[in-house]
Amino acid sequence: MVPVLLILIPLITGLVGFLIKNEGNARVWSLLSSIVTLLVALWGLSLAKTSPMLAANVEWLPDLGSRFAVGLDGLSKILVLLTVVCFPLIFIATWRDQYKKAWNFYALMLLSQCGLIGVFVATDALLFYFFWELALIPVYFLCSQWGGERRIQATFKFFIYTFVGSLLMLVGIIWLYWQTPDHSFSMESFYALRTKLSGADQTWVFWLLFVAFAIKMPIWPLHTRSPRPTSSRRPPLRWS
Repeated sequence: MVPVLLILIPLITGLVGFLIKNEGNARVWSLLSSIVTLLVALWGLSLAKTSPMLAANVEWLPDLGSRFAVGLDGLSKILVLLTVVCFPLIFIATWRDQYKKAWNFYALMLLSQCGLIGVFVATDALLFYFFWELALIPVYFLCSQWGGERRIQATFKFFIYTFVGSLLMLVGIIWLYWQTPDHSFSMESFYALRTKLSGADQTWVFWLLFVAFAIKMPIWPLHTRSPRPTSSRRPPLRWS
């Protein structure tokens, strides 16, 4: 229940945010949404590890062996907490900033939060991939509409890099899916493969997924799509 609420709150409020055609109201709406999400996350963190409220598992794509399986474990709790804390701080820090069509900006921010939380709580590999791509869509529009002077070039590079990374990740996930005995995208089925795959198979799958994640993060030397500060002429330092 808690992971589902953490996904639904920014998703629904983000979609509603597109309809709020007033900058001030849109700003307040996004801040309230992020605060509610934070409170729900704190509630989830206060529950016992064995609480059924910390997980959900329902039918999603049964023909593909994929389920809408989400949960909060040790690592996901930390990452979700980081996400839900950062977004209210972002909205507060940009409170006085002016944006063209600000309601679209705040709505896209909430949708990106939805995607990020989905990535961290997903316990199904295909669902994880779905949320990973979902988080990139609003980021693409944020970069293209509210980026800097070279936003078109940066957005194009962002698309090329993420497309390649997504393709590599999808290939790795599908290959692992076919190796599972039950043809399932469940993370538990993937974890069980560590004793069944040969060393060579584990090596090439590792590097395939590593490059995909390295592009997505991004890390050097796959970071050139990230924004870089423009150079500025500063007066030389003088020692007294």
